[in-house]
Amino acid sequence: MSNALRRLLTSKTRWEAEKYITSQTRSQYMGQNRVLCSILGGKKFFAFGDDIGFSTHMIFDGFWEYWLTKCFADHINEGDVVLDVGANLGYYTLLAGDLVGQTGKVVAIEPNPAVFQFMSESVAVNGYSHTTDCVNAALTDDTSGLPQRFFCPKAEPKNGRFVDGHEIESELKQRGDVFDVETLNDLGSRFDRLDFVKIDVEGAELQVLNMLRPLLQKYTPKVVCECNFGRGYAFAELKRQLNVEELFHLDFDSEIVPLTQEMVDTQRLNDDWLVCLNF
Repeated sequence: MSNALRRLLTSKTRWEAEKYITSQTRSQYMGQNRVLCSILGGKKFFAFGDDIGFSTHMIFDGFWEYWLTKCFADHINEGDVVLDVGANLGYYTLLAGDLVGQTGKVVAIEPNPAVFQFMSESVAVNGYSHTTDCVNAALTDDTSGLPQRFFCPKAEPKNGRFVDGHEIESELKQRGDVFDVETLNDLGSRFDRLDFVKIDVEGAELQVLNMLRPLLQKYTPKVVCECNFGRGYAFAELKRQLNVEELFHLDFDSEIVPLTQEMVDTQRLNDDWLVCLNF
């Protein structure tokens, strides 16, 4: 079946695709910090009026991280099953929902209740509720089942993360909100197939990868995981967690290319790499 968004992202140049999407982008403030946007050429999307880190791009541009957006279009097929871990407001959830079509499935995991609410409403208003499961929880390899403390910076909900045990909550609260989030350490019952996984969890990458290990070993899905080696884990540690000899990453041209220790040590210090597996 033809897919207009896939055709746009795969057959046009980056400049052409971005220009078209932006030309179709519009927004309307609805009150109570809610902005309804038209993104990706016509998807309805709820954004925060005071979010300066992500929602501004939805309001004015209608797309985010073109290289990863195109990667989705290149590698997610109709009928695929996609897991979006750290879905935020659901940009990649909606994109995946469009690409998998009526015969596919998307599972979107987002721990922040306020963000989750907007994401769920965006899924519903686009008609994807029957193919998309929205889960308000944080993935973790912690088996206690207890809620975990979560920090969301002011006007930067995409950077929400677990509170480190060494941090002082009273100081964090001067920069944002701190609250409990529900945790989930088993997704096995939700899948009898898994084709593509996106992970963006602001420092909890190793825990999430460890928790997902049985699914990754069973179904060998394509994985794109945002990693930042300034978050307390090393290049070699990530290789051990993934059980690979080499690492690869998605570059700004949407190509999967090698990632080396030297690159991590000398380029884009304390910045994000989109590490790729099984491509």
